[in-house]
Amino acid sequence: AGLGPALAAMKRTAAAAFGAPAASAFVPSGAAMLDPKAYFAELQAASFAAPQAAAPATRASAVPGGAAASSGSSEVLDQVQAASAVRCAAIVKEKGQNFTISVSIEALHNMALKSSYKLREDLVKQPHVKRLCQRVVEVLRKPPPMLTMPQLAKAAWCLARFPNDVRGDAQLMLAPVAKMLASSAWESETAVKLLWCMARMDAIAPHKALLSQVVREMVKDKGQRIPELSVEACVDLLFSISRARQHVHKGDHPTVHLEENDEIFFGMVGERVMKELAKVEVQLCVDLANIHAECGLRREPLFKALCPKIVDQQKDVREDTMSKVIKAYARFMIPLKPEAQGFRTMAIVAKGDFQRPSEKPKRTGKREFDKPQALFAKTQVHQRA
Repeated sequence: AGLGPALAAMKRTAAAAFGAPAASAFVPSGAAMLDPKAYFAELQAASFAAPQAAAPATRASAVPGGAAASSGSSEVLDQVQAASAVRCAAIVKEKGQNFTISVSIEALHNMALKSSYKLREDLVKQPHVKRLCQRVVEVLRKPPPMLTMPQLAKAAWCLARFPNDVRGDAQLMLAPVAKMLASSAWESETAVKLLWCMARMDAIAPHKALLSQVVREMVKDKGQRIPELSVEACVDLLFSISRARQHVHKGDHPTVHLEENDEIFFGMVGERVMKELAKVEVQLCVDLANIHAECGLRREPLFKALCPKIVDQQKDVREDTMSKVIKAYARFMIPLKPEAQGFRTMAIVAKGDFQRPSEKPKRTGKREFDKPQALFAKTQVHQRA
């Protein structure tokens, strides 16, 4: 009772002195309780394990503003995803210098998805948007280990939709990502998206073997993996095939030489489109017809199945694209017109309050015409004086 406040605070209770040891206290077990060498070895192992176990809990507090920075990055990501393309460019100008790699890719994806090509041309003229594009280009040239293949594919897709001058050398930019794709267990959608980006940027020529590997995997086991792809992804892969198999001859038109698996994949995609035609957008139908014409594949059942939808919804197709479709159908001599009504085999009697036309008069006999009447019976002869 006579102890001062300082000594009273230092005094331990019975529970603290004789209760269960703290989680951080070392407690020997087994042979370490009797053998000094084993005790020392176990103590040393516990001392090394303790800082590593405490590191995840203390890492956020050790870095100034760690948890706050993580929550702030999540808020910015939500803002970027919900904004329009123009508003997203304003956010990039305001906070772009603090963006993480994931937020940078998401911001570029927003602007690539929610804008027309003309608007993207205007956006890329802004210095902060151009710096964002250059940052994503550097990410693709030297992919960080923490990024997944879907994220890299999304970054490549964004750059493929922007003008060419922001990308630089496309083959140099996409070579590391293509190498990673070839040496990993790829997902179907991710692989097709990357191959489409290579074809769109004219950088697929060095990666023909990779394309053949993907197509071979798709047609294996009667196309078991094709249902993993959407119809749009299937058409994108057909576009990649048509670009990769081109052979350019000097002074002549480029020709397309398809492989055996390529033709099999074309047939499988055509059958799927004919089955799901009601759900397929008209733009995909147009692209499918143009790709077949570019490769020289005359699939008459497919073209006839696509014809009614293209004719009915041609207002939703651009004029230059529609002209290519007309040339494709004309090349294979397949009519691109609405379905004919057929011949009418029975007369339709129309009833109404109209006047019937007069009937043609019938001939009654030999026709007689009025002949000129002579004024004098004979020609008069005048005497000369």
